[in-house]
Formats: sequence, C-alpha cells, structure tokens
Amino acid sequence: MPGASSQFADSTNMTTTKVAHRYAKALMDLAREQGNFDDVVEDVRTVTGALAGSSELRYLLHSPVFDNHTKVGILNALFSNKVGPLMGRFIALLTSKGRAVDLSAIMEAFARQLDTERNVIRAEITTASPAETEQREHIEGFIAEMSGSSVVPNYSVDPSLIGGFKVRYEDRMIDASVRHQLDRLRSALVEGTNN
Repeated sequence: MPGASSQFADSTNMTTTKVAHRYAKALMDLAREQGNFDDVVEDVRTVTGALAGSSELRYLLHSPVFDNHTKVGILNALFSNKVGPLMGRFIALLTSKGRAVDLSAIMEAFARQLDTERNVIRAEITTASPAETEQREHIEGFIAEMSGSSVVPNYSVDPSLIGGFKVRYEDRMIDASVRHQLDRLRSALVEGTNN
C-alpha cells in the first residue's frame, strides 16, 4: 500500500513528540516544586551533550539486547556524578518504564519548552564565509526584529552561497544569499525567453 510506511512513521513521530512533551513538562513542574529548576536545566544540557556525543549510549538506549534493569544500572553508573538526584531518578524511572528510547526527544522537548517560556528562538545561520562581529549583530538583530524573540544563534559556513546569508528558525526559512538571488534571476530570464 503506497505511503503506508511513511504514514506509520509520521504517526509514530507524533506519538513520540506527545510523550516527550508530557514527560518534559512533568520534569519541569517537578524541578520547580523542588526548588532546583536551574540545576535541572544544567542537567538537561549535560544529558543532551552526552547523547549527542556518544553513539554507544544511543545504541544502549535503543538496544533490545539489554533489559530495562540492566539499562538502569548502566545509566545510573554513567550519570551518577554528572547530574543531580532528580534527573538521576527521572532517567531511572523512564528507563524502567521502557521509555529510554525517548530520552533524547524528552530533553529536546524540555529545551523547547524552556525557550518558549523565556521567549528565545534558536536560529541556524549559514553565511558564505565566517561572519564578523558586526555582520553577526546585524543578522541577529534582523531575526530578533522579525521574530520578536531573543536569538540564540548557531553559525555555519557554506561558500556556495557566494554572499549574504540563510536563516532557519522554528518553521521559517529566510534565504538572503547571493546564490538564491542569482537563481531567481536565472529563472526569470528562462521564463522570459520561453514567453
């Protein structure tokens, strides 16, 4: 049946997103109740960094070879001196419930909810060459004005842009690159010669 597998993947992703959002909100609320919110925010960064930096850890979380009890033991040993008691208990609870595979999505959902609360957006900014301080200030000011939010930028370089920049934030894409302008000019010229 055409498209069935992609529909299944979409519904699985939606379910994961809902689960991640629910667990992230629970962690956020609990951290506030216990008065250690800032510590938990740091712990989320620690766990996110560990997941991003270790393919072995990601394999452990997804592997059916290890049972939940074994995973809890390994994760406790791994994070015992790196995160606070609340995050440690949270990871153990998730894992014992068979939700270890959702840990990365939950950490991302926590960060997104925190950004929303603080009116912060994360922007992926691509420039043709490394951006100087003045150019960065100009681009970030432009995004802040467009979005009405504070900007946390992540810069990368793509020489094929020729000049200018591209920005992606939330579900928006702004292409102010020279390459994009040349492509538009080329399309307009092609259409003109076809008419």
